Amino acid sequence: MDVSEVVSLRLVNPAMTDWDFKDQLLALQIQPVKEIVVLPNHLERAKQLLARTTIKIGTVIDYPLGNGTIAKKAFEVGKAFQSGADFLEITVSPTMLIQQSEQAQVLQQTLHSLAMAWGEIRIRVDSRHLKELQKIEIAETIKKLGWNHLVLGEGDSFENAKHDATIFAYDAGKAVELQINLIKPDTKQLQELLLSGADCFGVFTLENLDLTAKLRVV
Repeated sequence: MDVSEVVSLRLVNPAMTDWDFKDQLLALQIQPVKEIVVLPNHLERAKQLLARTTIKIGTVIDYPLGNGTIAKKAFEVGKAFQSGADFLEITVSPTMLIQQSEQAQVLQQTLHSLAMAWGEIRIRVDSRHLKELQKIEIAETIKKLGWNHLVLGEGDSFENAKHDATIFAYDAGKAVELQINLIKPDTKQLQELLLSGADCFGVFTLENLDLTAKLRVV
């Protein structure tokens, strides 16, 4: 498969100016990018600038900490889909997944209903500061709740990302599509992560990537 098939470009830096955002999106019109993720306040602008492309546009919910109430998450999900998002990435706090099982179950039921009505919802967990046993517990919870797309980290180091790919791929199982976020990976690193259990990647820049390069799938 091509690199472009497994890469999602993340334009989620709140410090990005409108001018920079526009320049980046206009540049994407001539690149084989499959999808991008933007902040909610940039969603409608992204839809306008990429209207003549096939690029899917997603946005983040309760980002970056995931500490909002279930009601707040649900409201933002509906608002984002109404604004034209093709898919959503909702942040869930590790605390809920590890210590608040009843709340996690309620969230799962809420998101399932919303996804049935609106579209794809992915789950994001910031794994950078978790201990190994916590990661295993979260992976098992994700599997139990039936969430099928897990987004990990927010630009972690390559070595940590590789370790996480191994843990979560094993403990969450094949039914969960595992996305690893990295700042500026190269094609060789993506290949190693695929072999370690990752399925796809979020990147903050395409600088080191040849989107037409071929990757070997396990």
